[in-house]
Amino acid sequence: MNTSSTPPLPMFYRELQPLDPARHLGFGVRGTPNFRAACNANAVPLGISEFALAARSYPIVFGPAESAGIPIAVTALVEGRNLFVDAEGQWLPETYVPGYLRRYPFWMRVDGDGRSASFFFDPHAGQVVPLESDATARPLFDFQGQPNTALGEIVGFCRQCLQDEQMTRHFMAALERERLLVPRQARIELAPGQYYELGGFRVVDMDAYHRLPDATLADWVRQGYAALVAVHQWSMANNWQQLLALHQRQALPAAAQAETA
Repeated sequence: MNTSSTPPLPMFYRELQPLDPARHLGFGVRGTPNFRAACNANAVPLGISEFALAARSYPIVFGPAESAGIPIAVTALVEGRNLFVDAEGQWLPETYVPGYLRRYPFWMRVDGDGRSASFFFDPHAGQVVPLESDATARPLFDFQGQPNTALGEIVGFCRQCLQDEQMTRHFMAALERERLLVPRQARIELAPGQYYELGGFRVVDMDAYHRLPDATLADWVRQGYAALVAVHQWSMANNWQQLLALHQRQALPAAAQAETA
C-alpha cells in the first residue's frame, strides 16, 4: 500500500524540483517566456483578480465540481488545442496571458504549518538554464547564493498567485453554497454543417442568482462577488464568437496547405 502524501502535480507541470542555491548557482531564467506547455490546453485556470482583464479575450466559465470547480479561461473550441499559442510557444500578441501561465515553470507550495512555503520549478520547461547557455537569462542568485532581483520578482508574483487562489476559493465556496453553478455545453458550428459540442464546464444560473435573498445579494455586492458574476456573464456573451472567428482564421492556412499537399 502506497502511503505517500505527495500531492499531485499541478496542471502543465511534469516535475517539481526544489530551487536550491547550492545546486542552481549560475543558473538563470530565460528572458523570453514560452508557453509551449499549454499548447494543447483548451482551458487555463484563472484567479478572480484576473476576471476583468481575461474577459476581454476569453469566455470565463467554471470547471466541474469533481475537479475542484475552479474558474477557467476557455482558450479553444475543441479539445487538444490552444488557439492562443503558436508553434514557437508564443502567446497571441495583445491578449491577456493568465497568471497561472506567467508563473510557470515556478511553483510555491505552502508548508503544513501555514507559515512558510517551499519553492520549486519544472526543469522540463527549459526556462531555468545555465547562464552561459543564454545571454538573455536573468541570474537567479548572486555569487554568494542570495536571491537576485529576478528571483525576488518571481517569488513576489508567486505569493500574489497564492493570495489570489485563496480569494478565489472563497468565491467558489460562495457559489457552491448557494448552488448557483449548473452544467452547460456549447454547440458550435465550426464550419458549414460541422458541429462540435464543448462540455465539461459550468456557468452561473442567473435565474437562481436573481432569486437570492436581498441580504445575500447586498453582501455579494460588498465583497465584489456580484461584479465577478457580471464579468463572467459578459465574457460568455461576447467571446464565444471571437473564439470561433479565431478558430476559423487559423483553420484557413491549414486547409490551404492540405489542398496543395
